[in-house]
Amino acid sequence: MKNIDEKILMTEEEIKQLQNKRKKLISQQKQEEIKKRDRRLYEKGAVFESIFTESKNLTKDEFYQLITYPNLKEIVNQKIKKIIDSREESKNQNTENREERMETEE
Repeated sequence: MKNIDEKILMTEEEIKQLQNKRKKLISQQKQEEIKKRDRRLYEKGAVFESIFTESKNLTKDEFYQLITYPNLKEIVNQKIKKIIDSREESKNQNTENREERMETEE
């Protein structure tokens, strides 16, 4: 009986250790995602400032007003959609070309 109780305690300890390991890995994953997001925001903010140099003097509210300006927002969203569509078309074309090469190699 004692042997089984010891095994149960050991198993419970292993479960706790694995749960802690899981929590640690989830936390690590979240930190990596935060770093990626921060880097992306810094890079895009830097590009914006390099193009619109006067924007450095805008307050947070003024900056928000600028980037949410209705006509500007619509134009930029349309351009973004065109860029994404173009990227997808290029990606699909590359996939088709790869498939054609594979067929000809067979």
